[in-house]
Amino acid sequence: MPGDRWTAQAWSAPAPQEWSAPAPQEWSAPAPQEWSAPAPQEWSALAPQEWQARQAAHERAVDERLAGHLERRRTGTSHPVDDFLFTYYRLRPAHLRRWHPGVAVVLVGDPPQAGQRWFTEVSMDGPGGQVRTGVGLDVDAFVQDRGAGLRLVAELLARTATRPARLGCFGLHEWAMAYRLPESAQRHPRPLRLGPRGTDEVVEQHRIVCSHFDAYRFFTPDALSRNALAPTRSTAVELEQPGCLHATMDL
Repeated sequence: MPGDRWTAQAWSAPAPQEWSAPAPQEWSAPAPQEWSAPAPQEWSALAPQEWQARQAAHERAVDERLAGHLERRRTGTSHPVDDFLFTYYRLRPAHLRRWHPGVAVVLVGDPPQAGQRWFTEVSMDGPGGQVRTGVGLDVDAFVQDRGAGLRLVAELLARTATRPARLGCFGLHEWAMAYRLPESAQRHPRPLRLGPRGTDEVVEQHRIVCSHFDAYRFFTPDALSRNALAPTRSTAVELEQPGCLHATMDL
């Protein structure tokens, strides 16, 4: 009813024993040998005017979306939401602006990727039996350097996708990050909507089941023991679930 106070029981999260990970045979990550360079017939070529148009369109789109962030950075101001990606993930605008052709694409002419890491010269048959030479992604070299990360991400995504979404956390990890902290010690300069005491009451009256390590590690010391789980970096493949805000944000 309007005006009624929700109780902790009304916002209950699943008990720890209700969380389960699929058995190993229920998931699979690509084996290293499955990540190999495409066969010659699988490559496609982009003429200079084609890849230049795609690159320019990508740069324009990124510039439009980053205009506000760059202006705030110039003036020394910030937006608590729009600028979050650049602080939490340490992204650089230049990284987002960099266009990538993808796998099995040959850029004919003199593309900026020539000489860059993980790109190599590629020759392929063109119209009339002519050989076309350009630059493409060296998949084997990329896997050689980043294979461990690829396998970890593939395993994490595969196992996460097999689990049901748990939607009962209601963002309480954010409240746990402010639990029993004076406002002067808060990580963000914005005032707490309920103040320190009201924020503490929310944490104390609800059950917290945070499965994401990169959220849990920011809990205040007093809030850690209030979480039903104790996630670590190494247990991410066992606990990550598709209803987690942080898990989907990481995508």
